[in-house]
Amino acid sequence: MASNAGHTPKSDRRSADELSLLELLAEDFRTHESEFTSPGFWAVATHHVGERIDRVDAPVLRAPLEALHKVVSTAVDWVWGIHLPRTTKLGRRVHIWHFGSTMLNARSIGNDVHIRHDTTVGPVRGADGTKLDALPVIEDDVDLGSGTCVMGSVTVGRGAVICANSVVLEPVPPGATVFGVPGRIIPG
Repeated sequence: MASNAGHTPKSDRRSADELSLLELLAEDFRTHESEFTSPGFWAVATHHVGERIDRVDAPVLRAPLEALHKVVSTAVDWVWGIHLPRTTKLGRRVHIWHFGSTMLNARSIGNDVHIRHDTTVGPVRGADGTKLDALPVIEDDVDLGSGTCVMGSVTVGRGAVICANSVVLEPVPPGATVFGVPGRIIPG
């Protein structure tokens, strides 16, 4: 897994909700190697701002903030191909390394998760084509390789590594390495 050298230490166990928005955005910036033009930074930062908009009670403030957020999140989706719905509970120090064809529709994505391009995390479709609402959970310290798919009501356990182009349709235990289509745990 890639290093988080120079970033907020993992010993800081506060949740994203416990940090101020400026602390969280500064951490997102450091996580993305202090690159202001990093598409991953914009996707994660826009998501965190959207979560904070949900806390604004005054309709006169909330409406323009919602509109601005919609424009920026749509731009991140259209320009860089990173779709990260506000309904996904996002942890801290999530690093989206590359852009393009990245769909992150999870119930939650934990802290210190590394995500590469062409990653799909989301629901599966039933035999009749209807979308099933069960979403994956990505726990802390997970590394998702390029082209991975994590689909349905599965949990990818803490510290797991999903190798490039693997398809995960079953729960992954903590610390496991998964490879293949369908994904199989590599004995370690």
